[in-house]
Amino acid sequence: MFRFSLIAFCLLCPLALQANLPPDAPIITEPEFDGQIVNPADVHLESGPFSDPDSGPDGTFRHSDYEIWTISPAERVWASLDTSGVESFHNHLGDGVFENSHAGRVDLLFSTDYRLRIRHRDNSGDANTEYSPWTERFFTTGDASTIFPILLLDVIDSPAPEWKDANNNEVILPAGTTPPKLSLVTEDDDFELLVFEGDDGLTHTVRNPAAGDHDHAFKMVIESGSASLVLPETTLVFSDNLAVRHTIYLPPLSLGPGETRLLWVSRNGSSYWGTLAQPTPDFTNLARGSDVPWFARQPGFKVEVVASGFRNPANIAFIPNPGPNPEDPLYYVTELYGNIKVVRRNGVVSDFASNLLNYTPSGNFPGSGEQGLGGIVVDPATGDVYLGLLHHDPAVGSSPRVVRLTSSDGGLTAATQTVVLDMAPETQGQSHYISNFSIGPDGKLYVHNGDGFDASTARDLDQFRGKILRMNLDGSAPGDNPFFNATDGVSARDYVWAYGLRNPWGGAWRVSDGQHYEVENGPATDRFAKVTAGQNLGWTGLNSQMAIGALHVWAPSTAPTNLTFIEAGVFAGSGFPASKQDRAFVALSGPTFSLGPQGRGKRIEEFHIDATGSLVDGPHTLVEYTGSGRATVCGIAAGPDGLYFTDLYKDTDTTGPTDTGSNVLRVSYVGYAAITADVQSGDLPLTVQFTDASEVPQARGWLWDFGD
Repeated sequence: MFRFSLIAFCLLCPLALQANLPPDAPIITEPEFDGQIVNPADVHLESGPFSDPDSGPDGTFRHSDYEIWTISPAERVWASLDTSGVESFHNHLGDGVFENSHAGRVDLLFSTDYRLRIRHRDNSGDANTEYSPWTERFFTTGDASTIFPILLLDVIDSPAPEWKDANNNEVILPAGTTPPKLSLVTEDDDFELLVFEGDDGLTHTVRNPAAGDHDHAFKMVIESGSASLVLPETTLVFSDNLAVRHTIYLPPLSLGPGETRLLWVSRNGSSYWGTLAQPTPDFTNLARGSDVPWFARQPGFKVEVVASGFRNPANIAFIPNPGPNPEDPLYYVTELYGNIKVVRRNGVVSDFASNLLNYTPSGNFPGSGEQGLGGIVVDPATGDVYLGLLHHDPAVGSSPRVVRLTSSDGGLTAATQTVVLDMAPETQGQSHYISNFSIGPDGKLYVHNGDGFDASTARDLDQFRGKILRMNLDGSAPGDNPFFNATDGVSARDYVWAYGLRNPWGGAWRVSDGQHYEVENGPATDRFAKVTAGQNLGWTGLNSQMAIGALHVWAPSTAPTNLTFIEAGVFAGSGFPASKQDRAFVALSGPTFSLGPQGRGKRIEEFHIDATGSLVDGPHTLVEYTGSGRATVCGIAAGPDGLYFTDLYKDTDTTGPTDTGSNVLRVSYVGYAAITADVQSGDLPLTVQFTDASEVPQARGWLWDFGD
């Protein structure tokens, strides 16, 4: 028996030697090297092909695990686990889940170091050996002012790429002995992604080569061929392998025979002049900017221009109960230098009131030219328009006023102008002046008034400056104001509702809790706060005081200009999904008249506030500026079909900050398609259960494409 057991043990030795071996550690191909700077909203994660020393079923691929960790403290903040199918080797942030300190985000933090870990798993089922070792790569996210390229793996055939001029006509390249050509070429000249080549002058040939091995930035190479080539402004539209639709904006081109031009393309489709000697994208010299240089960072949202031709549009006020007809007025826009525009339902823009200032506010920005019209609100009962402005008296200076405008033609033009409250002889100028207007749930008018660059006024109850004022619609002081005492005549103290504020440029009422919220510019940090009657926000001139009563503090300063709430009680939630209801959205203007994206502003941020008015989480970026010009967000308001905002400056081709050519834009929710499968690989025949996880408002049908 002993001899038999020994022989039996030896017979098992070869089997022991054939135990499963773990797969090889994956090779990370994207990010390409340690320390690479990547787009925090669009990180591409790629690993090389699966490799396993075993043969047979045990040596076949099962799935991949992707993880992203912060460095210090070390914490997993994103993961895409048990990933099979195409995403096994080519993953994006949208394929995984943010967690821990990044829970609820849709992107990574700016200017932050991260660690990527990837491992592969085989089909052996042996818990001890089925996973490969982890492979790691360290990368850094770029700052908010970085312009990033579009990254492409492939251009797909359907829908077909389109190259058109400004009149929506197809661009046809001319004939030639050597035909002209437009090519999308990877940055390293490795291969072509898409080619338009001249034919007979009536048609052209479109070639769409096979996909590459990983994502690339690309350049557009235009070759004239044997003859001259002259093209107007054109746009090229195509879809990538993830079904993302891209629009590329090309400038007018004029090439002599045998000439070549090169254009780099940024993430928002803007084109930049380049040279053949440049090995990587260069976004220095703008050739043509995107028509909409704003990008929705959260899935399911889009940004579009809805009205144009404004000069420094500062604030938006919707008519609470607008008429249903195309010609009916929908909202008003204050222009900083003394005009109010009305925009109708059909998008037509016209003058509601002009030349409302009795002085010339123009001057250097920032400084004497950064003043004029501020807040605006519409009385839901009468349609009267209330606004704030500075009025100049040569003997006193510029003083804040509350003015009411009435209309006799349904709100299309102003008929009368009445001064409701004149705060002279108190003076204001430059900025920190009269700003946000709102009508509270009590029917009273609430007016934000800056400290006029004099911090000592903010806590002085006998001055209007540095306060939120509360008044009746006729301009009188309500007797139930916190500091009302009319025994010696009505004065500033009788109007004070809250005090101790520096420059409270934005504010809004929240229907769900009946509370007032404000955003305020500080010297080095900014404040977002809930404000109650009689509250002292503490400002006397110290930057640290901007944290008093704050739900959130921006440090360094980002220049919040206004806020609004998306909620069911206002325009039925503006068409936003249930997950965005009762959220606050804040416009961050950033540095004055700054060029390109900015880390300190030029975006709209979202805040989640609970029923008690406490901050749950945020900020999360909803929209950010991605262009190369001067535009920045200023006014913001919830509308019937989305979130509206103004861009304070004309974006490109400007001669100065007061050029006409700014816009009103709309952020609307269009939803997103998301079909999941319980099985993505396995032995045939394969039974798959599909689940519709899409969120598309009023979807009418689905187009299925299995990608094979």
